[in-house]
Amino acid sequence: ITIPDAMVNNFTDGIEEVPIDPPLQAKSSCPSCFCCSCSYHVPTIRELYARDKRLLRAILVIVLLLNAPVGKYILYPCMIFSTWIHESFHGMAALSIGGTISWLNIYPDGSGLANTIIPIGIFQQGWVSSAGYQGTAVAGGIMLMFRRTNFGARVGTCGLGMAMLLSCALFVRNPFGLVSLASMGILLVLAGWRLPPFWVGELYALLAATTCLNAITSIRVLFFVTEAIIGGVVRTSDATSMQ
Repeated sequence: ITIPDAMVNNFTDGIEEVPIDPPLQAKSSCPSCFCCSCSYHVPTIRELYARDKRLLRAILVIVLLLNAPVGKYILYPCMIFSTWIHESFHGMAALSIGGTISWLNIYPDGSGLANTIIPIGIFQQGWVSSAGYQGTAVAGGIMLMFRRTNFGARVGTCGLGMAMLLSCALFVRNPFGLVSLASMGILLVLAGWRLPPFWVGELYALLAATTCLNAITSIRVLFFVTEAIIGGVVRTSDATSMQ
C-alpha cells in the first residue's frame, strides 16, 4: 500500500515540546519515610503545567464557555459527541453479552437512544443500562492517556472520526443523527490529518476533557432524574432502568 508523503509527514510530527519526566531514582534516605527508601518526586506547579498544559487549557475554555451567554452554542458539537459516546457504549455492552443493536439515534436536544435486543435477565439489563455512564468515563480516561504527544492526538482524532462514520453506516438511522455525526466524523478525520500539531493537540484535549466532564455531570441523572424526554418521547432514565 502506498501512503502519500503528506500523510506520513503529518503522522510523524514528533512529540509535543513537553518535557518527559526522567526515570525516578531511588534515594538513599528520606526524612518522611521510616521503613524504606523513597523514590517519589512531588511535582511543582510549574512542572504540572508544563506536563498538562493542553488539558488545563481545554478545561479553562470549557469553564469560560459554560459561563458565557453563547457558550452552550459553541459547545453544542461537544455535547453531541458526548451523547454519541454514551449511546455507543450501550450498544457495545449489548453486543458483549450476545445481543444486537437495532439502531442508535442522536437528537437535536442532545439526547440519544440506543435500541438494543439483549437476552432476558437482571444482570443483562443492568449491564447494558449502566454501560453509558461507565463507558463514557472509561473512554475519557483512555483519551487522556494519549493527549501529551502529537502522534497520539493525531491518531486519536482521526480514529474518533472514522468510528463516527462507521457507526453512521451501521447503526444510526434518524436524519439528524446521520447528518450531524457524519459531518463531525469527516471534520475530525480531516482535522487529524491536515491540521498543524498544536491545533490537533488542542482539539483532542478538548474532546477528552468534554468526555470526562460529561461522565461527572451525569452523576446528577443517577440521583435526581427518573424520566427524560428523548426524541420527543418521555422515557425512563438509565438509572431507573438499573433499579
